[in-house]
Amino acid sequence: MYIAAQMNRFLFITAAFAYYTAWLLLPIFDLDCVIPLFPLPSVYAVYIPIVLLLAGFTLVGTFLGCLLLFDKNEPISKRC
Repeated sequence: MYIAAQMNRFLFITAAFAYYTAWLLLPIFDLDCVIPLFPLPSVYAVYIPIVLLLAGFTLVGTFLGCLLLFDKNEPISKRC
């Protein structure tokens, strides 16, 4: 059962990667508006990951900054 779940996950990730790669390469082959399987222009295939990475780095940085600001422990220099 566990191996089947792993295989399904692998097939889903492989299919998503193939779909994204084909979506990204559409303008190279001049098929941007010909195939109805891709609803958005392929420019979004570049912008969406950039926006997601920026949002992710911002959230992680904010979380780490809050951890450092609200740390209740004494600084290491005062302990010695």
